[in-house]
Amino acid sequence: MSEARQYRLVLRRTARGPSLQLRVSTPEAREATLVRVGGGGVGELFETMVDVLKRHGYVEAETKRAVMTAYRVKPEIGPVVGGYIILVRRARDPSAWKPLFEDFITEKHVGAKTVLSHLLSLSEDLSKISPPPKRVRMKLNPKILDGVSAGVKVLARKLWGLRKL
Repeated sequence: MSEARQYRLVLRRTARGPSLQLRVSTPEAREATLVRVGGGGVGELFETMVDVLKRHGYVEAETKRAVMTAYRVKPEIGPVVGGYIILVRRARDPSAWKPLFEDFITEKHVGAKTVLSHLLSLSEDLSKISPPPKRVRMKLNPKILDGVSAGVKVLARKLWGLRKL
């Protein structure tokens, strides 16, 4: 992954409901959505993530509009945030994973940052092999994200002894 990447954590409000997005831009390409999550509790998840990132100094700037709230995330933590969003993407209860975000960021669970950043890299590599359909308007294939999400949940439970998630 290139050092020149800029990550933005975005909460977009639409008629279909809110959606949490991680967007990436590089000097040679325009901004693209890497991961998108919708559904109940997405607003709360976004607020929790932003609060933790602010406390640890990982948020650089913000944009607030009626339909969108966005925060620029420092490049060193962007892949970890992306990996976390992939982790909670298909969770039955995303709010159960909400308290673990700070534990992952602060490395309370050994290797969490590494696992989550590699999760985003793996998803990007697999999406190059099997790109998403044009209508999806995301850089990463949703089917791949769903599969990787399911697998990493099992890994997280085994690796860090997480129960009841």
